[in-house]
Amino acid sequence: MSLRNWEDRLELGPQCYERYLNQQYLPQLEALSVALAGISQLRGHYCVARKKPDYHTILFTLEGSGHLETPVGIHSIPGNSITVLPAAQPFEFSLHTEHWATAWFCLEDTLLWQHLKRMSASIRFTENASPLYYLLGHLYYEHDPAMHSAPIQQLQRYLKRELGEEFDQQKQSEPVKRLQQLFADVQEQLHVNWTVQDMADQVHYSQPHLHRLCNQVFGRSPLQQLIYLRMERAKQLLSDTNWSLIHIASALGYSDLFNFSNRFKKTTGVAPSIYRLEHRKK
Repeated sequence: MSLRNWEDRLELGPQCYERYLNQQYLPQLEALSVALAGISQLRGHYCVARKKPDYHTILFTLEGSGHLETPVGIHSIPGNSITVLPAAQPFEFSLHTEHWATAWFCLEDTLLWQHLKRMSASIRFTENASPLYYLLGHLYYEHDPAMHSAPIQQLQRYLKRELGEEFDQQKQSEPVKRLQQLFADVQEQLHVNWTVQDMADQVHYSQPHLHRLCNQVFGRSPLQQLIYLRMERAKQLLSDTNWSLIHIASALGYSDLFNFSNRFKKTTGVAPSIYRLEHRKK
């Protein structure tokens, strides 16, 4: 257990960019007990620490990874994860890779979210990091209040799904936790030529059991979930980097560009080169 002296810190280097949403800009956040929310593109130096926070801090990691320290130890925050940091519990997190993309929320300790206080800090796999990141981006850039209603409803559904009172990390079944950890590990090694047997061996399941559990939790087979993670990473690399298509294909475990391009087009409906032109960040 950590014996360190905790303190409040907020350190952002010149290469870090954060976009904020508050109740003044978006009054509908008050009904969700969201005091503050935002999206971050982090490079260089970044560190946030709280000694005894008033808010529940919820961090969705889209890409890259972070380094989290709590009183019980040090943890890695991987891509496609949700980090739950309950109010009144100290923490510190910092950038761990060259680039870290996050969506985050400061939730008020109201009746809506007070069940989070019963939890310990936790990190788990989620499929909703990417949708929430782009949803908050839409709310940030859309200045017409008439266009906010539908995204706010979506935001409410996502938060309830991830954090509603019926969710209790301590009650999650061990098989589900192991499955989430498996795909968190897979997410960090998308270049590896994963087979269903490889994945089953890693969690000590039979292939049929892994297949059933994946369908139950993700609604996809193990290979479909692997493809989903690869295509989500492909979208990010196409929009955020200048990597060649061959380089991206190799980084995602495809031995040749033809197979990668076919899979990407089948998944998204457009070729990788077209997707890059349409989503290139300025």
